[in-house]
Amino acid sequence: MMSGVTLRVARASTSSMLANLLRDELLSGALPPGSPLRDTELAARANVSRGTAREALAELARDGLVVQTLHRGVRVASPTERDIQDVYGARRVLEGAGLDALLRTGSLGGLEDALDALAAARSVPEGVEADASFHLAIVAATGVDRLVAAAERAMREVRLVLCAADRATADLDVAVAGHRSLLDAIAGGDAAVARRALLDHLAHGEGRARSVVARR
Repeated sequence: MMSGVTLRVARASTSSMLANLLRDELLSGALPPGSPLRDTELAARANVSRGTAREALAELARDGLVVQTLHRGVRVASPTERDIQDVYGARRVLEGAGLDALLRTGSLGGLEDALDALAAARSVPEGVEADASFHLAIVAATGVDRLVAAAERAMREVRLVLCAADRATADLDVAVAGHRSLLDAIAGGDAAVARRALLDHLAHGEGRARSVVARR
């Protein structure tokens, strides 16, 4: 009984480590959208069992980085322009609700921490993660966990596209300045100014994401 538990823990640890390595590859752009990921090849490459390879791919599927279909197997996620439009439509609603809550409470600690993390980022994936944390902090101001979960899912769906967009500019300072401007607008307390700043910020992000998808 005890040995069985130990084996399951070890296997889960191995699959998670493999998933982390693959996640880094995907977010670095090493594998383009739509690329197939076969468990047999992955197992041989990483010197692990096919079961472990499948578990790692399943973890990436939960992250929205790969998609699993019955007939095409596992492939790197390839969001369409329609996906981008839908995700940003959801973000406008979710973050708009969070903005209303922030304007009522004036509590900006989560946004300030995320902005500090963005300023300290040393790679595009780190920057994308900090960007996501900033916007999730806006939604979290609602105090509704299901809204935060919905925002997390939306951002995961376009994470690869956001990384690709940031690699195209490779300028984290611009990202920091954009988020600082949005934070200042929210901190100012003028609802109309803050809403316009949020909508402009999201429109800019959507435009960059759409341009990446259109170039594929």
